[in-house]
Amino acid sequence: MNAIKALNTQQIESVEECIREAEKATATEIVCAVATESGRYDRAESIFGILGSVVGLGGGHFIARSLDNDGMWSAEPEFSLLVQMSLVIFGFLAGVILTSIFKSLRACVISTSETNEEIQRSAQIVLADAVLASPRSAGAVLLYISLAERRASVLCDRLANVALEQEILETVCNAVLKEIKENDIAQALTVGVTLLAEHLAEKIPPGDSNENELENHVLLIHPRP
Repeated sequence: MNAIKALNTQQIESVEECIREAEKATATEIVCAVATESGRYDRAESIFGILGSVVGLGGGHFIARSLDNDGMWSAEPEFSLLVQMSLVIFGFLAGVILTSIFKSLRACVISTSETNEEIQRSAQIVLADAVLASPRSAGAVLLYISLAERRASVLCDRLANVALEQEILETVCNAVLKEIKENDIAQALTVGVTLLAEHLAEKIPPGDSNENELENHVLLIHPRP
């Protein structure tokens, strides 16, 4: 699923309105992001590329052996070195491309820890960009959904981290994932933002001015062309 196409205009507007309302209850800035995928996973693609090379070379050898070479006394048919190299190269490229298109294939060779690391890394980059975008005084929280990995993550900067314990973060993530399975991504973001605002309002209430320091846009990230 392409993150850019995951939400229509109406859904985006509803989430952004939810963020505006939520930030009235707390001085913390809430950022929402939806990514197509969080990592490149080159190692997984290379593994399937190697498998493709083996299949290509093995298939070429099978075809060569099956050719009729004018009688059993003739030399066994074989492909030239150039043809064999081509089979290996095209087999590798086919494996990489198929794994890139069908992301479920990668799940066979990617560990849970690697997936978690990629999601954490990507979410941290998005949060860092948001932090640098404004001289915030009361912290920022990122609600991050990665579609290919089917995961949700909540990241806080140093200031907002004091208001949200790990148990709360896990509760929010589980609620978001449940809504994704039962409803849609927009509803999941709305539920997540509402829950975050409820917990943040207790420890980081709005200030006197409570200026909106960051845009309330939903960030849609599609890393590959």
